[in-house]
Amino acid sequence: MLMKNKVSKSLLIAIAVVFTTYFIKDWVDLAHCGAVESCLQDAHIYQNYTKFLSSFLLTVLAFYASRYACCPRDGKWLKIAFTFSALADVCFRLLGMFVQDFPIAPSILGITCFMFFQSALTYRHTRTSDSDTHFPKILIVPLCVLAVLAVAYFAGLVPQILFVIGGYAAFLICSVIAACKASTVGYFSQHKAKIMKIGMIVFFIGDALVGLALATSDDHTVMELISAIADGLVWPVYVPAQILLIKSCCEE
Repeated sequence: MLMKNKVSKSLLIAIAVVFTTYFIKDWVDLAHCGAVESCLQDAHIYQNYTKFLSSFLLTVLAFYASRYACCPRDGKWLKIAFTFSALADVCFRLLGMFVQDFPIAPSILGITCFMFFQSALTYRHTRTSDSDTHFPKILIVPLCVLAVLAVAYFAGLVPQILFVIGGYAAFLICSVIAACKASTVGYFSQHKAKIMKIGMIVFFIGDALVGLALATSDDHTVMELISAIADGLVWPVYVPAQILLIKSCCEE
């Protein structure tokens, strides 16, 4: 139903157009710069704006799709999740460009927002009925991991970035597990549960590519080239994953 009306079609076309522009520029920049980190970073200003615009349009699509949810609360949790996704991209794409000397690294704030994004999806995907309000037991696992890493961080045993990335990884893995088990709960139709599962698996692949993109090395090395290629593949995976998660909200 979502893909059969003018509003959603217009949003999807806009997302596709914006996506095409930064996808082409990502690979043109890679061809021009090669495996040189400073050159690639200097070329990324346009991508920051367009990728944020893409994230914003996906959030608008999620809010619009929520009106077709199987129940109002399912739509509400989809909106909550995508609000945090949009906030994450504000941190990743815009905060560092416009706010100098921010007390917390924008990447740390962005990853934290994605923790809330995954938590909201986990809550949504573990519902058993329209009136189910139970706290998902699976979320206890990442909360415990985050608590242990926090103690290690404040004790000076791990750096801040490892504390945050390790905590996010725990939330992501539990979110993928919850989506994969949605078909066994019986609340969502098999069709919707399958879309959720595929969407979260694709999202997981996208985050794995982000991990490779962060694994930078010296210029002109094989590792730096792999990092640059992985960075160019993140959004071609990320956008379809988001659209699948949005579509899973809608009645067939």
